[in-house]
Amino acid sequence: MQTNNSAARNNIRVFGTVAVMTASAILATLSIILGKFLSIPVGNSIRIGFENLPIVIASIFFGPVIGATTAVVADIVGCILHCYAINPIITLGALCIGLISGLVYGQIAKNDAEYISTDRGMHWVKIFISVISAYAVGSMVIKSLGLYIAYGTPLQTIVFRVITASISAVVDTTIIWGLIQNKGLMRTLGRITKR
Repeated sequence: MQTNNSAARNNIRVFGTVAVMTASAILATLSIILGKFLSIPVGNSIRIGFENLPIVIASIFFGPVIGATTAVVADIVGCILHCYAINPIITLGALCIGLISGLVYGQIAKNDAEYISTDRGMHWVKIFISVISAYAVGSMVIKSLGLYIAYGTPLQTIVFRVITASISAVVDTTIIWGLIQNKGLMRTLGRITKR
């Protein structure tokens, strides 16, 4: 018979620790707020916002699986709270943003000790490559396709989505890069992920 402690560990196996699960829940909530409540609507099916920033933070700091999980939770719960129909293609796009950003970052930054590169400019570029790769697949392609299929949004809006995703990628990269440069934050993250 399992003890309560080992049963609790099995329930959070994807997240590793309760602290990481809590941080992911906070990031999912922040994504909902930034994407569904604080974004700027343009027409019926396009929003300008920073809903992907918390997802990319979760993916880069905690790994691609946690980033993808955070993205799916944020998309589904956000749709329910804002009374949107859940679009599985858009949810898949969110999942790809969470998954790809962490996978790409993990590959190109694996030699950076404790997430801090000696060449700070080069580290910004590594983060940007991770973010823009995720946005290209998840937002520019998959979410645009989801909007087209579900709402008949013209494919010409892809041009607008490319522009807004590129601007968001630069802003998001700069914010994440600033967080990574904070040694105290990185020590704290190191402690909660290794428990």
